[in-house]
Amino acid sequence: MNKSVRFGTILGGAILTLLWVFCFLFIKPTLAIDFGGGVLFSLQLTAILIGLLIIVLYHVYNRPNPDTTKLSLTTDLTIAWLSLILFYPFNPPANASSTVATTWPGGAVGFFALIGGLGIVVLWVHFFADEIA
Repeated sequence: MNKSVRFGTILGGAILTLLWVFCFLFIKPTLAIDFGGGVLFSLQLTAILIGLLIIVLYHVYNRPNPDTTKLSLTTDLTIAWLSLILFYPFNPPANASSTVATTWPGGAVGFFALIGGLGIVVLWVHFFADEIA
């Protein structure tokens, strides 16, 4: 294939994804936006949803060619998956009660993280095998 890959698009998507991950890490879940009248929105959830919308719209409107878009989305998915593996607490807290420890979703999240990792490996094998970049 002689298609040119725009590395600026890939880098832009990676930076947006890192900023999206920072919304998970650095915004406290206890912060809220008060609209009055008893209407409260979580600031963290709002930032995460707006960030995800920005990432999607970036890839929808910045389309140099399909291979660049696919490679950029694969890079973004890899960053999000690595962030999940590094920062998600798969074990319950040490001071958790027995009911919290039995209902902790770490095992299920770990299972789907492993399955997602297999999908990411398949995507990267596609790009390395076809010599797109």
